[in-house]
Amino acid sequence: MRITTVTAVPFGATGRRVEPSWLTSTVIANPMSIYPRYAAARSSWSAGFAKVLVEITTNDGLSGIGTAFGGAASAALINEHFARLLVGEKAGDIERLWDECYRASLPYGRAGLPVMALSGVDHALWDLAGKAAQKPVYALLGGACRVDLPIYQTTNDREDWASPEGFGIKLAMAYGPADGVEGLRKNAELVTRCREVIGEDRDLMLDCYMAFDVEYTRRLIDLVAPAKVRWIEEPLAPDDYRGYEALGRRDSPVTIASGEHEFTRWGFVRLIETGGVQVLQPDVEWVGGISEARRICTLASCYHLMVVPHGGALQAGALHLMKSQVNTPIAEWVRTYDRATVRPGAAIEGIPEPTDGRIAPSEAPGLGISRGAVFRALG
Repeated sequence: MRITTVTAVPFGATGRRVEPSWLTSTVIANPMSIYPRYAAARSSWSAGFAKVLVEITTNDGLSGIGTAFGGAASAALINEHFARLLVGEKAGDIERLWDECYRASLPYGRAGLPVMALSGVDHALWDLAGKAAQKPVYALLGGACRVDLPIYQTTNDREDWASPEGFGIKLAMAYGPADGVEGLRKNAELVTRCREVIGEDRDLMLDCYMAFDVEYTRRLIDLVAPAKVRWIEEPLAPDDYRGYEALGRRDSPVTIASGEHEFTRWGFVRLIETGGVQVLQPDVEWVGGISEARRICTLASCYHLMVVPHGGALQAGALHLMKSQVNTPIAEWVRTYDRATVRPGAAIEGIPEPTDGRIAPSEAPGLGISRGAVFRALG
């Protein structure tokens, strides 16, 4: 089974949104919040990259698809560089092909868009492997560690807080250091209100999206500790390893989670070595794909750390990974818009929806995803 073609095509969201996402159009603390002209919405400064569909075909007629992040930039890296390394190679040599693409991109890579592009290639190769074996990808990763996964939902919508499904809630903090004591108080008040609504038995987490410093994080922890917050996520910039070390030196009642914007196992080694992070959160479509995320899970197990992939319940690859690993017990679900307003099948089909607060990957061969109506129309 040798690779004959590799193609990458950027695409937008998996559906057409009637209203913009609350994550990008409302006040949420972020790295640019310190600048007033960018504080109102992440959409005012973010790159707005689309996703990428990667398709790899073989000489025996099989086709594997994967998705990644980075839009036209990632697609160009795949089409103009990685494809040259892949065509003619055995599709089942996933480990070697990953390493060759990674090493070949070192002069301009190691993190960011090149690793995101490699993630899409890796997912397409795993999809091919599953289809060739007529097994779901999780079965190739060692089999099932669980039937399905409980989800927690990232949302600031109070209607979601009261959901009868009973899953955990993660709140996006609206204010950061630039908002002073008043912003700190408003963050704490939001946490208190949410805890009152969801009761004592559901997980409550906070997403800080790289917006804080060490001192602000410590002050917020002190204020929200009575609300029994399970973790505070990504409070510092990804490269602020000394800041995470400082947080780790303090005996805290609230766990620190991070890693959404970290890349490859080498980045996670540095993050783990700070001693300040107890929950690792690689994004499987950014970090280097299923292959690299599995290595990170193994690395985390050596330190008794939990791995909770960023947006894992929204990604086919992440769902297969989480079902196959011991230390991935919960999945993040993000409803960034009203899903009833989405045109079905716009780009990618086959990613499951939660049922009764739980989710599992497809049992179809490979990743269980296929090109949606938009791509089928293109031929």
